[in-house]
Amino acid sequence: MIARPDWDTPIVYTPDIGAVDEEAPAVELTPLDRRSVEGDLGPKGAIARSLPLYEDRASQREMAGAVADLYNDGGIGLLEAGTGVGKSLAYLVPALRWAAANGECTVVSTNTINLQEQLVRKDLPFLAGALAGEQEVRFVLLKGWRNYVCLLRLAQSKLLASSLFADESRTELEEIADWAERTTDGSLADLASPPRSEVWDEIAAEPDLCRKSACPHYGRCFLFQARREAQKADVVVVNHHLLMSDVAVKRAKQNWEDAAVIPAYTRLVVDEAHHIEDAAAAHLGTSASRRGLQQLFARLVRHGAGTRGGRGLLHSLEVRLMTAPDLLSAASLDIIRKTLVPGVDAAREKATFLFDLLHSYLQSRGEMVRRLTGDFAHDPIWNAGLSAALTDVLGEIRLMQSGLDMIRIRMEGAKKPDESVMPLIGEMIAVGRRLEGAAFALEGALRPPPQGEPMVRWIELRGREGNVGVSAVPLDLAPILREDLFSRVETAILTSATLATDSRFDFLSRRLGLDSIGGNVLTEIFPSPFEYPTHALFMVPTDVPPPNQDSAGHMQAVVRSIIDVTAASDGGVFGLFTSHRDVRSAAAELRARGIERSRPLYVHGEDTRDNLLRKFRESERAILLGTASFWEGVDVPGRALRGLIIARLPFRVPSEPVTAAHCEAIVERGGDAFAEYMVPHAALRLKQGFGRLIRTATDRGVVVLVDPRAVNKGYGRSLLRDLPPARRVFGPWSTIVKQLQSFYS
Repeated sequence: MIARPDWDTPIVYTPDIGAVDEEAPAVELTPLDRRSVEGDLGPKGAIARSLPLYEDRASQREMAGAVADLYNDGGIGLLEAGTGVGKSLAYLVPALRWAAANGECTVVSTNTINLQEQLVRKDLPFLAGALAGEQEVRFVLLKGWRNYVCLLRLAQSKLLASSLFADESRTELEEIADWAERTTDGSLADLASPPRSEVWDEIAAEPDLCRKSACPHYGRCFLFQARREAQKADVVVVNHHLLMSDVAVKRAKQNWEDAAVIPAYTRLVVDEAHHIEDAAAAHLGTSASRRGLQQLFARLVRHGAGTRGGRGLLHSLEVRLMTAPDLLSAASLDIIRKTLVPGVDAAREKATFLFDLLHSYLQSRGEMVRRLTGDFAHDPIWNAGLSAALTDVLGEIRLMQSGLDMIRIRMEGAKKPDESVMPLIGEMIAVGRRLEGAAFALEGALRPPPQGEPMVRWIELRGREGNVGVSAVPLDLAPILREDLFSRVETAILTSATLATDSRFDFLSRRLGLDSIGGNVLTEIFPSPFEYPTHALFMVPTDVPPPNQDSAGHMQAVVRSIIDVTAASDGGVFGLFTSHRDVRSAAAELRARGIERSRPLYVHGEDTRDNLLRKFRESERAILLGTASFWEGVDVPGRALRGLIIARLPFRVPSEPVTAAHCEAIVERGGDAFAEYMVPHAALRLKQGFGRLIRTATDRGVVVLVDPRAVNKGYGRSLLRDLPPARRVFGPWSTIVKQLQSFYS
């Protein structure tokens, strides 16, 4: 069995913070005045003075007051804020006032880039201006290591370019080197276009390769510039994945007080909090894929057109060692040529066979994803070659690791280590550790130890190029989130437009471990200030086929709904679906009926999300069909969006591995998986979809849910209770069409 490597969780820089004085006196904190914080957002406050079009929002002031209390008293706040409340300012104002009074930073974690951009480019700069003269506002957006170029690795790659890269990649490397001289940010987002992965892999900042203050480029290092700014900031903006990386590192080190991935903090805001469980699963589990392994092999030995006999780290090291006449170099050359290069080729071949087997396994069952249960240990695939293939891959990786370690020990033990060789040794050892981690993930997913924590395991086909991946995540994340995140901070604010189901927070509290955390837990719903009863119409046709009984008939009803709503509204219509297959099917039917003769039709998957949204906004008469990412984080205010078609109730796919495992666990303890898991998830998703329509106080529009189960099933009525209070019309389509025409006229 492959031993779990120490670096399995992300490896991060931990700044030298010096010894901690255990007897240091407790700092006396200055509490916030709730009325003063609410006043900041009131008609006579700092915000109103800086906003020409200020609107007083009682729910925003109340939310800010609740956040202030949580800063003063400590505890957890589950705060649902309806569309238009202005939740960002409601938590940022108390966070900044707390920083000014007590010098404590708040970490704000978001799920989407859109919200991060709003915070750091709009909300925080606005508050810096609004509060100017009262306090300084310092904030920073913190990104993960690999987002930044490493100047030392860039310099090394330029020196070794002829032995590392093919011609086209060397050209790209030179362009990045020129950019690195001009950029003040040094991150991927500042590049005009994304670089090839083989190039960025060799020059990105990596924690286990970082020389910290010993690096000759330390003074100009982009990553450490960002982290130095973060150490001084009042608000540090991160994403959920960086937050969970921080938790993973602290769990590995069993150290929750010091800085890890992000600066040490005791005040936390989790915006878009309904996504935090998924982010935790991504970082607290393991995963390996065909493409990921092949990229690691290619970093060591790269074959292919334009490589003229081989490229990669091993070839670069070979070239360097050939110029050194000493015996250590000769012995290391022997290991490279006779053990490592053949070993990489053998591992690559055996990994290809392993993933080909898994690909065939999925194809034979007609599946894109296959959950692995205890029965998988007895599947015929093991005797058909999987057992030998997995053992071979693990063995080859072990041999490679041994060879790389032997070279490292020899070169480090030289009387005068070659400074031109040691960086290459470090690069190869880092690749070896990543290969070891991939081996651990493969074994953990395919052949786990008999004793261990319950895991959800699966195989899946990722994309259309045969990229098979295997994954394993803990079944129950609630104890980890409770003990290693929320119990470790003084204040945690979890907010979103969708946290409550059936007007209660029980579901999310259980999922995140907050139902048994003890201490102060505040739950509150702050309603939207928008006039939904007069500005929005919510309609459910009762005479259409249910999607779970007649999928073809249901799709025809969805297409008819899009056409009729488009005719009544003169366009500006979103169609939200739960699968790409349904999006393609609806698009094909609409085109067959000639819809594009009268207005543009934009389809998810036919262009980038940003381009589709830009074209949709500019047209103001278009139709856009989307799934997944279009259900939330999409902001189209004004006339451009005035009709929303939701094709069906957004239940999770029952066979999806994590969903199936959680439902089985509920049934095993005697619960009702549909009521306890499927319905609450659908309720949150439905609220997110509905929320795309009304984005400002002047927006008007219609939502049509083409699923009769919403009104003729008991669970449907519980789903609808969570939606905004729009005027409702339930009935046959003929009645709905008349109401549509009346509303838009």
